[in-house]
Amino acid sequence: MAKQRTYVVRGTRDGWLVQKQGKKTPESRHTKKAVAVKKGRSLAKRAKGILKIKAKSGKIQATRNYA
Repeated sequence: MAKQRTYVVRGTRDGWLVQKQGKKTPESRHTKKAVAVKKGRSLAKRAKGILKIKAKSGKIQATRNYA
């Protein structure tokens, strides 16, 4: 069984990032959380992976599995 890709939406001082879990460079940067979540959902669906949505505090708000 192949390992699922996990994408994380997280807040920073400058806005919101969409990153592959374990990578330092973001897939994309956004000023609004809703736009970042939409992009993360698109990437996770295409990869048949998982999307983790975090609050600005770093706490996980939601996890979505698109396998």
